This record gives sequence, structure tokens and C-alpha cells, in this order.
Amino acid sequence: MDFIELMAARYSCRSYTDQPVSREDLDGCAKAACLAPSARNTQPWKIILVNDPETVAAVREQTSDEQLHLNMFTRKAMAFAVFVNEGIPYTPVDRGRMKGDNYTKSDIGGAILAFCLEAQRRGIGSCIIGSFCADGVKKVLGIPEEKGLDLIITLGYPADSTVPAKNRRPMDEVVFYNEYPG
Repeated sequence: MDFIELMAARYSCRSYTDQPVSREDLDGCAKAACLAPSARNTQPWKIILVNDPETVAAVREQTSDEQLHLNMFTRKAMAFAVFVNEGIPYTPVDRGRMKGDNYTKSDIGGAILAFCLEAQRRGIGSCIIGSFCADGVKKVLGIPEEKGLDLIITLGYPADSTVPAKNRRPMDEVVFYNEYPG
């Protein structure tokens, strides 16, 4: 499978079997994330891989809300990858008219994409979620209060082998050369 095929095959999987995700597969996905580029090579993340059944159950409770009927699919996830934002490990410098230099969120986004693509390549479904009880997840996993927690990946083997069709805007609506369309 070439890269474009892999990108086309990757989707937000929200239905999982009860087959555990192996430590070897989780490590492979984490390795891909750790190889992602980052501004000034800061690698501003820590990745907590959650596969212990009791801890998975506790994280499931913090990532779903029955009253709001929010993220109920996370209750079937067999593992989680929790990306902790460690912040920038240097003092930002005045760049004058140039834009700032805290790129931790975009760096972590790149690492998350690498993680999810490797999961897809291994046949593991993933879904990136941003709605969850951050304080609850931090408490369950022992993450210090001052650390950032923006996104979590749910993981498991897809319950349905059908890859949904991508519904993307045509390239000519989003890609332009040399100037903003006007």
C-alpha cells in the first residue's frame, strides 16, 4: 500500500471488536509518532499507552458521557494513546515581525497523524477525540495537573471491515498556487 492509499484507507473508526491490541502493535505505532518532526526537534510530547483492562475501563469512563450521549463508542475501545503536551522546553525569543514559536500543538498533531497511519497500516482502527474529561484522565493516569492534554486516540480492531468512502472537498477548492484565491 502506498502512502496515498494508506491516507485514503485511514478513517475515524468508532466500532471495535473485543480483541486486545498487542503491546508490539502499540509500540510500533508509538515509534512512528516518535519519528514525527517537531519544531526545533523539541518533541514536546509524552505518550501514555493504555492497555491494562482496568485502566482502559477507567479511561473509557472519562472519555464518554451517557447523559450527553457523547463519545459512547469509546466504551468499546480496547486501548488508548494519550498524548501529553509537555510545553516548550526553551525560552521563546523575540522574532520581531515573524510569527511566534510555540508549535507544540501542531507538533503533537503531526505525531498523532503518524501514530494513526501506522495503526491503520497494522489493521488497527483509531479515532482522535478532543472531548473528554481532561482532569479525570489526568487523575486516572497520574498526569500532573499543569500538563496539557488536548487529544486522545481510541484504538481497537474494526468491528466492520468496510472502509467508508472519503467525503473530501475537491482539490481545486482547497489547493492554490502562488496566491490566495480571489
